Amino acid sequence: MKMKKTKRDRLSFYLFISPWIIGFLLFSILPMMTSLYYSFTEVTVLGLGRRTPELVGFANYQSVIFDDPIFMQSITNTFVYSFVRVFSGVFLALLLAVLLNGKIPGRNIYRTLIYLPAIIPIVGSAMLWKQLFSTDFSLFNYMMSWIGIAPREWLNYDNAMSSVILMSIWSGLGPTMIICLASLQNVPKDLVEAAEIDGAGKVNRFRHITIPMISPTLVYLLVTGFIGALQAYAEMDLLTGGGPGNRTTTMAMNVVFHAFDGRGMGYASAQAWIIFIIILVFSIFFFKIVNKRAYYESADEQ
Repeated sequence: MKMKKTKRDRLSFYLFISPWIIGFLLFSILPMMTSLYYSFTEVTVLGLGRRTPELVGFANYQSVIFDDPIFMQSITNTFVYSFVRVFSGVFLALLLAVLLNGKIPGRNIYRTLIYLPAIIPIVGSAMLWKQLFSTDFSLFNYMMSWIGIAPREWLNYDNAMSSVILMSIWSGLGPTMIICLASLQNVPKDLVEAAEIDGAGKVNRFRHITIPMISPTLVYLLVTGFIGALQAYAEMDLLTGGGPGNRTTTMAMNVVFHAFDGRGMGYASAQAWIIFIIILVFSIFFFKIVNKRAYYESADEQ
């Protein structure tokens, strides 16, 4: 009887998760295996399903690695964007969370205003910031003119990446701040009070108690932030189109370009798998580094 109940429970479990399993197989595993196959072929979007793709072995991978300077540049662009955007975003979010965790007038209003950009579609955000960065009608240039600073081109070769990073931080600051705020509110008050009684100042309390206690949250934000930033596409495509001079072209943008307008789906699939390996290796390496500095409460300490 007990064995029958166990089998029934097991069957119910697999029945309930079957929609997720089916979706995962159809929309994740199958496309990944298909792109892996295409990466060894020479096929275009228009040629999909019309004829058997021509196998070319590792020619696509060799061409991407050794003969595509734009892809190599896109890797540099992506990592520059990721490091500056993630570290700056997490730092600013933590700073705001600390400020809004205190008892200040109107803090709920401030929290709402900071989170609002997160609910604006990326297309709307890009159009807004494109106007802000416009040389002729830029609000930034208008405000800078008040103090005698000449107008500047925000989206030229030297400033394009900084402008994209600024917009990206603005749009993602709210959710990151909320996570930091929730983590700060879970810091044990008795530890903070004990340190205060022992004479520790605010800076020392924050450095030696608050930061270690919220370090797992910071690790989560940094790792997931990097994984997302390394796949950046929409911000650059809408704001700069990858220009000027491929200054803001990312790895994901390069894949999309070759899939639909460039050297074909096979070449783009090879790029996609190289990006997958880069992100996987970097994520594991980065996680191991930052995770060593995180504090996890053991079962004996609970």
